[in-house]
Amino acid sequence: MHLLLIAAFLAAEPAAELSEERARQILPRADLHALTDAQRAQFLEIAGDTFDYAGCNDTLARCLGKDVKDHHALRMTELIKGLLLEGYSPSVIIEMVERYYSSFPAGKRLKLNDTECPQLGDPRAPVSVVEFSDFECPHCAAAEKPLRDLVQGLPGKVRLCSKYFPLPSHPHAQQAAGCAEFARLRGKFWEMSEKLFGHQDELDDAHLKQYAKELGLDGAQMLKEVYAGKFDAIIEKQKKEGLEAGVRATPTLFFNGRLCTLPIKSEFLIFSAQDEDEWQRNKGGWEKV
Repeated sequence: MHLLLIAAFLAAEPAAELSEERARQILPRADLHALTDAQRAQFLEIAGDTFDYAGCNDTLARCLGKDVKDHHALRMTELIKGLLLEGYSPSVIIEMVERYYSSFPAGKRLKLNDTECPQLGDPRAPVSVVEFSDFECPHCAAAEKPLRDLVQGLPGKVRLCSKYFPLPSHPHAQQAAGCAEFARLRGKFWEMSEKLFGHQDELDDAHLKQYAKELGLDGAQMLKEVYAGKFDAIIEKQKKEGLEAGVRATPTLFFNGRLCTLPIKSEFLIFSAQDEDEWQRNKGGWEKV
């Protein structure tokens, strides 16, 4: 009966709206109560056109059948629901989901140095998140809290490695990176990072000196070393590594060398880290449930 319902749905023209009751008849295991009727119709459109790449090797719609034992279909459901609630269209979501799951195999991963950089979290954590960031980039500032929430939300599982990628269009980005490196050498990188991201419109020399003073650092000495080019080599080394990895905008994230293709928001970061942890525990594969 379930397969007949799916077949009837796929054969029909996509509905503009779908009630929760009707959606549950077609996809018994999917909890779609948080979606509107229009979003439920979009979910069913996506589920009929997207495969459960990590699970039962069929369309997501069929993998959400009553008698199917596959937790990945439920995880994909949560991912698609989250993207729908963000306002993405079905065609964009299908592309995002396919791109996300295709990024896991070893052939798609890059070898990035994830030790020569400030570390947030357990240095032995199995999931390494490398971020290429610009202190004058508003998107990087918006990503700061979700990334810290990620490390705190999965203790012992995730560590964050921050790398410099100052963009030429940002006049204070290079100096700010130098100040962060000065602070890193004195054990205050994350504190300085928070101040720089929190005051992106105030990155002139006077304010930079003030931030150093607030952290118990010598601001005058900091700027002297920054303008003398003492930190240019490490900044350029990390930027070069980013360019070779295909970084063209900030922030760009890599999970164990796998490009992050989902929105940089807490729920999607945690979702991706959990999948990455599973992939690593199974030595490059998904758990068979």
